[in-house]
Amino acid sequence: MIGAVSTANSLDVRPVTLAWGSPYYTKLAMAASSGKAPNTAIMHLSRLAGFAPERLLQPYDLDLLAEYGLKPADFAPAVWERCFYNGKLFAVPMDTHPFILLYNKDLAVKAGIANSDGKLREISSPQALMEAASRMAVATGKQGLSFGHVLDSAQSWRLFWGFYNQTGGGYTMTAGQPARIDKAKATEVLAFLKELLDGKAAVNNQTYHGAIADFTTGTTGMIFSGEWELPAFAKAVPNLGAVPMPTLFGTPASYTDSHVWVLPKQVSKDSEAFKASHQFVAGILKEGLNWAQAGHIPAFTPIQNTDEYRALVPQVDYAAAGETPAFDPAVWFAGAGTDFQNQLSQTLSAALQGTVTVENAVNSMMEHVQTMLSAPNPT
Repeated sequence: MIGAVSTANSLDVRPVTLAWGSPYYTKLAMAASSGKAPNTAIMHLSRLAGFAPERLLQPYDLDLLAEYGLKPADFAPAVWERCFYNGKLFAVPMDTHPFILLYNKDLAVKAGIANSDGKLREISSPQALMEAASRMAVATGKQGLSFGHVLDSAQSWRLFWGFYNQTGGGYTMTAGQPARIDKAKATEVLAFLKELLDGKAAVNNQTYHGAIADFTTGTTGMIFSGEWELPAFAKAVPNLGAVPMPTLFGTPASYTDSHVWVLPKQVSKDSEAFKASHQFVAGILKEGLNWAQAGHIPAFTPIQNTDEYRALVPQVDYAAAGETPAFDPAVWFAGAGTDFQNQLSQTLSAALQGTVTVENAVNSMMEHVQTMLSAPNPT
């Protein structure tokens, strides 16, 4: 959370750093409901719907943002449009941080699934991914692919939802209406993921940290993970490659979230502080190259068009994932760090481990969603 006050031609910025997760969002909601919140704050875009925007947040002034150099055309449409509520802009995206496929280029060349320069050959079907992972297993002498999901509160959901969005399957998650998903396509995706974790191409019982350890030590040559792990991976795997989630089911999509700047509601509007907040947010976004070096994709696209960004490898190789984001459903109970992700992840993980059938897991997920739709939004 940030307090930003204009002092002549500069800004007096007073940051407050809080622990991430549910406690952060609880404190942000309480601060906003008090009307005496910090001028600006960061949150995940996936949590925006849960903040009843017009009660806890105030909208941005598009003219003010333009005055400081931020225009709608400077953002990927799919990300920018998600920041609106009732026709008003309630969030300004700082980045997109997708779930991607990272790989060891040296092992990929050895496995015959990459060109001599280490560039991964196109993987465009479930069968192609299975073959690539199997060939990588031969190259490592152990397994080909890491995916850590056991006891994790989000990983299974991220992988499943990214691929489900590739199928074009829709969903309905609206209060007062039955929860719906294309069960045939959801079952197809989950059945394939269970097949992929066959004990040879990939094991089905990895934890998050176990998957990372296997990838960084060369036990596996590929890993499905968030790009936020890039700095650690780059230290352990010098010849590191990365691509968006492979398009296995027809339409490009990668599970994605976004860090966004929001304006918590105030009891009384301070025009100078309001203007300073816009200036501060614009200034931060223009420094997006620093954020990109850590792995995140700058949402402010002029950063992506610089020579400096284009020189960042493998960041530039998965930047396209920011154009085709698969966000969480825009419902109050979904998003980063929620019980929604945790419950659905545990159900999906059980199917991947073979303790429940794929069909039962899909039905169970929708039962969880229906229960959540019946509960009132506490904000």
